[in-house]
Amino acid sequence: MTGADRTASPDAAQALQRPLSLFERGMYLEGQVPVAIVIPARIEGRLDEARLRRALARIQAKHPVLRSVVEAVDGRPWFKEQRPAPPIPLRVVERDDDQRWERESELERNRLFAAEREPLVRVVLVRGADASELLLTCHHCVCDGVSVLTLLRELLLLCDDPERDIGRHDAMPPVDALLPDSVLGDGAIRRRLRWKTVLFNLWVRTRRIGPAVGYGPVYSTRWQLDAADYRALAERCRQEQVTVFNVVGLALMLSFRDILGKQAIEQFSLPVDVRRFLPKLGADSLFAMAPTIQLSPAIATGFGGDEGEYWTVARGMRKDIDAKIGELGPQVHENLLGMERVHALFDRLIAYSRSRRGGRGVTLSYLGKLDLARDYGDFRLKAVLSPTAALAPTPANLVTIVADQDVLDFALTSDEQSLPRAQAEAIRDRTLQRLRRLAQRETDA
Repeated sequence: MTGADRTASPDAAQALQRPLSLFERGMYLEGQVPVAIVIPARIEGRLDEARLRRALARIQAKHPVLRSVVEAVDGRPWFKEQRPAPPIPLRVVERDDDQRWERESELERNRLFAAEREPLVRVVLVRGADASELLLTCHHCVCDGVSVLTLLRELLLLCDDPERDIGRHDAMPPVDALLPDSVLGDGAIRRRLRWKTVLFNLWVRTRRIGPAVGYGPVYSTRWQLDAADYRALAERCRQEQVTVFNVVGLALMLSFRDILGKQAIEQFSLPVDVRRFLPKLGADSLFAMAPTIQLSPAIATGFGGDEGEYWTVARGMRKDIDAKIGELGPQVHENLLGMERVHALFDRLIAYSRSRRGGRGVTLSYLGKLDLARDYGDFRLKAVLSPTAALAPTPANLVTIVADQDVLDFALTSDEQSLPRAQAEAIRDRTLQRLRRLAQRETDA
């Protein structure tokens, strides 16, 4: 009997359960670190609290992991479905000023989940008479960025129409059940992984582990490229045959270099939606892992930033990204299989990671142009803002980017020791200046 067969149906006598994968464990960290993603949505009109609670119940009914708590079994955390499931927590606060949602977002980002007795998702409604903010907070051990948007989409649809069919997932499969059959049946991959596991064990056991490194207070700073500039920039990107992210990502890399110096950041990373490599994983399934590719450091250190060369460099960046994503599939498959072989090293891996100072890398997470519906009868979705996230062992340095309603929205999350807020604000200003200049050149043309 396979792992998928053991967890096949929610109507079976035995509740669904499975151990956390190594990646999920690395995000969960025994529930002692607030590894959370918070995405804000602005609402016009009145969002009914009773409908919101029913919508959360319907979402739970669809996703098995949201009906689960985390329990330790033989020293390893497991997802275990609860019957009845504890409800997804909803907290309602009054919108007493325009910044209340930002304070609540910071609170949610830094608050631990009670994973042993509650789901790993929660919601805050910052309620006003005619305008509200909906804050969806998801633990990173159950949600990547795509998953967060999936839950937000389902939540809004069900608040509008409580009877809407959003489907249902009747399994909580282990990682190996998601891999293509061609990978699972490839003996060469398994033989290669045996040798890699031996070498990795040896490498981990010979690392020197020092005391855990501490970091400063976590903060976030936000900014937007307005509609007129964004439209002009997007049109220029279309003409130059590059994506908006190629141009925005290059602008951010140059801004970090300008403010911090050419050698201050060792790598720039771009998370990739893993679903393209796991055809058995549904597009609306919750999944935590988002593999990354490294953006070429030569782009940030070797390019002078001259506007005459900007589009040529951006096109080169696009080719580099496309090539790396095209080669990522086999690596994802091997990593998913290989990581499950080293659970015995988990504690040592985490201790080693915590003993090394972070903050010399930047993750650029682009959620793309959103396709969410806007009108929902009694209320309207006015805007979705970039999520902020606290990642372990340090949040430094995460930049999230969302294109919504012809506005490009940014959020930079870091900590005061890795990136002082004043430097983050200078990076913000330099990035906006560069993007507006590029957009203005197109306007003048």
